[in-house]
Amino acid sequence: MPSIRRRGVTAATAVIAAVLVTATACDSEKTDDAKASPSSSAQADQKIDTGQDDGDTTIGGYKLPAGVPTDLTGEALRQWKNGGWKDYSNWASKAEDFANPYIENFWTPEKMAEAKANAPAVVDAGSASSGSSGTTKTYLPDGTVKKKSATRVAASYHHSAPPVGKLFFSSPQGSMVCSAAVVTDPAHPGKSNLVWTAGHCVHAGKGGGWYRNIAFVPSYNNDARLNIQQASQNARSKSVSPYGIWWSDWATTSGAWIKGGAHQATTAYAYDYAVLHVKPEKGGKSLQEQIGSALPVWFNAPSAKKIKTMKARGYPAESPYDGSKMYDCRGATKRLVLGYRYPSDYPAQYMLGCTLNGGASGGPWFLAHNGRTYLVSNNSLSDRRTFVSGPRLGKNAKQVYLATSNKFK
Repeated sequence: MPSIRRRGVTAATAVIAAVLVTATACDSEKTDDAKASPSSSAQADQKIDTGQDDGDTTIGGYKLPAGVPTDLTGEALRQWKNGGWKDYSNWASKAEDFANPYIENFWTPEKMAEAKANAPAVVDAGSASSGSSGTTKTYLPDGTVKKKSATRVAASYHHSAPPVGKLFFSSPQGSMVCSAAVVTDPAHPGKSNLVWTAGHCVHAGKGGGWYRNIAFVPSYNNDARLNIQQASQNARSKSVSPYGIWWSDWATTSGAWIKGGAHQATTAYAYDYAVLHVKPEKGGKSLQEQIGSALPVWFNAPSAKKIKTMKARGYPAESPYDGSKMYDCRGATKRLVLGYRYPSDYPAQYMLGCTLNGGASGGPWFLAHNGRTYLVSNNSLSDRRTFVSGPRLGKNAKQVYLATSNKFK
């Protein structure tokens, strides 16, 4: 299994499974910790896990490799801002040298308006994509879920869902959008600048690199009064971006995603998550202080078969949606397993009946426990009409989270 990668960013339902990008088998679930309890202040693991259950983490500790830039300066920065970011000719080979420097007024109304779904490949269950040791297949050990149409989240979003927002980024195919949510930071209690999203919203996976010009807009279109064209024409208004545009200056995703991610239902989707560190365009208070909210993360939350009410949210942007409004789904979860055989060596994912589609990728999955609400997963795969799925967050996800937190201690 691949190792965790940390870089300065700056870069199926037996019918179908597909990626939600815009712009285990058996009764015993695979877990990493003996105890499944929520935690918002976990500390870095001293022993690096190399088990197959949740991703091989062969890079010891959290010290970044020498020579990895955290930003661009001087002539390199000037060239980047003058359009150098558009050059993807050596994208794969230079992925580790990628940065995400702030470009003032980059996300213009026109760019936001043109941000679309990055249409992924569709994979039929039972005949999925080629893998290193066979064929990745889709298993539904608990049967299919009942289709449930997504419902609109009540405005204002700052009142109904303050941690949630839209994520904009540049790719070789143009401007893209995903969804994301603010999470707590153990290194900075009450002052978090961490944002959780899907791995495929920050990195293209196998053969690709980090996406560029990544920026987060919390409570996008807060009053839900505008369609996407109207919102884009007023991108800087208080109704569209009430808390500003927050550029990512760091990101972490799983090595499994970087080495195996694709626009097909590969096993890498069991590790399809990422954590961003963001900063305001013009300085000031932390993101958590600005919006007044952040979600604690629950690693090794209960297995899918034990959850009676899960909630998933995001900004779907494919028809019949246009990406301007926030929607959610809720209900009991079942298991979705991707692997080369059944039972699988890869952890089962959560599956929820829901019509969220491209653009909702990376949006948070919520679970209530003892009076608190936790982030336990993110939108990842979908068949575009019946269900969405999200990875169950284990030890590898915890290390991805801590790697970003520890970077800014």
